[in-house]
Amino acid sequence: MTAGSWVPDADGSGFSLANLPYGVAELATNEFHVCVAIGNHALDLAAAAAKGLFDTLDIPLTVWRQAALNAFLGLSAEKRRAVRERIRSLLSTPDPRKRAAVEACLLDRSALRMTSPIAPGDFVDFYSSYHHAVRTMQLMRAELNANWTSMPVGYHSRTGTIVGTDQPIFRPKGQILTPDGPIYAPTRALDIELEIGFVICRASKRGQPISVSEFGDYVFGLVLLNDWSARDLQRFESAPLGPFLAKSFCTQAGSWVVPLEALTEYRVEKNPEHQQPTLGYLRHGEKWSFDISLEISISSTAMRERELPPQRVSQTNFRDMYWDGAQQLAHLTGNGASVRVGDLYGSGTVSGPTEDSAGCLVELTQGGVKKIVLSDGSTRDYLQDGDRVELRGVCEKAGHPAIDFGSLAGTVHPAL
Repeated sequence: MTAGSWVPDADGSGFSLANLPYGVAELATNEFHVCVAIGNHALDLAAAAAKGLFDTLDIPLTVWRQAALNAFLGLSAEKRRAVRERIRSLLSTPDPRKRAAVEACLLDRSALRMTSPIAPGDFVDFYSSYHHAVRTMQLMRAELNANWTSMPVGYHSRTGTIVGTDQPIFRPKGQILTPDGPIYAPTRALDIELEIGFVICRASKRGQPISVSEFGDYVFGLVLLNDWSARDLQRFESAPLGPFLAKSFCTQAGSWVVPLEALTEYRVEKNPEHQQPTLGYLRHGEKWSFDISLEISISSTAMRERELPPQRVSQTNFRDMYWDGAQQLAHLTGNGASVRVGDLYGSGTVSGPTEDSAGCLVELTQGGVKKIVLSDGSTRDYLQDGDRVELRGVCEKAGHPAIDFGSLAGTVHPAL
């Protein structure tokens, strides 16, 4: 992209005209505006629409005053493309009259209170990193299940506990198996899962599977995801039906949904390592893996009090996933299950081939055996009350604009 933006600090940042991710800001109590990130600012689309800057697109003003992006996602693909082109034009045009109107709609991004940009009717989480699956099975002294390389394994979780960044994470309670039998208590093994979420923009018909070739028609964009987990609850309850209370207490979605169009230059072929032949409905030749660098940082209460920076504990890349988003969507609907506008499905923990590229603490600490030493001198196997976890994601490649997903942070609070 050669065209630049007149917005300060936009060009050369991860939020340039090449990105333009969508989010929702709460500007006052129960007053929500859809926004697009540009540089260190956010363009308030509700304010821009009120000034008539989108009049020719024939979009109701109410679309831009929603607590989630669902109404926008429900627009036709043609209208969503027209909105993106109009935003690019408004942020790059030299016309001083239009520029003045747009400048009045720019907000300081650092001062915004961002909410979860999605309100899904359904949420499915997958388990699609080969490295994550193998290492977690090794911790349980078990082999990878035979079905894992045949299908994208997943489960349904709750939508009512999906929240945005900087929301309190309350330590969950559940049944924990002890040498004296099960007890009901707060988790002693609170963990996170670094993931990417896929946001649905088109409804399908019940009984009609979505093919791998239709991925780009049904998925609008990608978002950072943190599927919080309680490992001790999970160990006891997951036989025979899988995780329940260990996962349902909280999932966080990042502030910015990055459209697929922004990721064109970062689409890559799946990593062939460990790949097995797949059944026909999961087979495709498209580049639906993405080169996204991801990292996890932790800061304790003491670190923040001493103004020590967050400590990065893992760095990985989304391109290492075994199953891609197209295969996950095809399998999710393979039995005729339908999807709705605004639905969300998660990639599963993103873990790379090395121990320091794992996407969760249970891997990084080898089930609590290997301690993480923080800069304040304290150690961690799992998270303590007061710990703040931050996830970040960015696409970077020489000769191409960076695409930033922003950050996704949560602080652990004691059990209620």
